[in-house]
Amino acid sequence: MYSSLARILKDLLMRLETVLDNPAYNLMIHTSPIGEETNPHYHWHIEIMPKLTKVAGFEWGSGFYICPTPPEESTRFLREAAVPVAAEK
Repeated sequence: MYSSLARILKDLLMRLETVLDNPAYNLMIHTSPIGEETNPHYHWHIEIMPKLTKVAGFEWGSGFYICPTPPEESTRFLREAAVPVAAEK
């Protein structure tokens, strides 16, 4: 399982590097809060936030960040990116 996740994450980061010209980004792993029992409704997930725009008044004031690109368009853009295939070990 972990090797599959590593391959997927590497592929995605290579695509981001290719199509966005090696942007700075934050990678966060979200898990259940420490010290709480397992929440059956919670699932862990990874969030990758490339820094593509400058933080402005709305973001500073609200703590929410605006993404001007629909997720479907971003997905299509990344899927179509040509990245080198890494050799499997």
